[in-house]
Amino acid sequence: MTSPERIHLARERLSRELRRLRTDAGRTGIAVARAVGISQSKLSKIENGLLLPSMADVERLVAELSATKHTRTELVGLTRRLHAEGDLRRVMLHRGGHRHQQETTRIEANATTSRIFHNAGIPTLLQSENYLQLVLHPAPAHELRTATASLRARRRQMEDPDRRFVFLLAESALRWRPGPAGLMRQQIDHLTRTMRRPNVTLGVVPWTAEGSPVALHNFQVYDERVVTLSVLTGNATITDPHDVREYLTLFDRLDQLALHGERLEDLLRRIADDHHAPG
Repeated sequence: MTSPERIHLARERLSRELRRLRTDAGRTGIAVARAVGISQSKLSKIENGLLLPSMADVERLVAELSATKHTRTELVGLTRRLHAEGDLRRVMLHRGGHRHQQETTRIEANATTSRIFHNAGIPTLLQSENYLQLVLHPAPAHELRTATASLRARRRQMEDPDRRFVFLLAESALRWRPGPAGLMRQQIDHLTRTMRRPNVTLGVVPWTAEGSPVALHNFQVYDERVVTLSVLTGNATITDPHDVREYLTLFDRLDQLALHGERLEDLLRRIADDHHAPG
């Protein structure tokens, strides 16, 4: 049974037991709601599984409905576990690039293995200096200095031989030009040098690859604990183990389609040549 299915069944059980306690006591929803200090509509949502009650709500309800000690302990414990699961599954959305950089730096600093997939643009840790400056432009000067310092600190972590970095790029990430063709040729040269580091693995999923995995956005997986990804209005952090495993599975499936080693170097040379070509 998956984590979402287990949570769904547990919530159904909690709502069913609270409703049973009230009906067995011969009490109306209006009377019980008034007695415990909540609205009748809220109680109805709790009993129908539409709203997860707080710990305080459940403690007041089981006391008001004269539940046995065993039932009280069971339902309060069930509520506590459901809230813990809910906190775990929550996706944290961080707004603002600087705050995201701080959070990413903290996560990366605690990770032994970083897996990074991009289907659009070059990952920060792989960007050349000129590419980095272009991506950050036209930020105000003070923001540019702060962001540049933060990003350089992150990239210095790649010098630690005890850390492993696995990058997967879609070919489109190398074809897209955020600036002149010369910038991309320089960027590809930088990639070729970086991939030769002993703790760095690079793969590129070519346009011609045939396979079912579809990655709709860039994402990063740190060890087997945390996933970060970017959306239009902010940057999300995911820590639920089930969701993290889903991203790890997707990463592995994409890696099976990727080119590595000499075949990758051949592809990089062809892409660099295409950036030489007019148009």
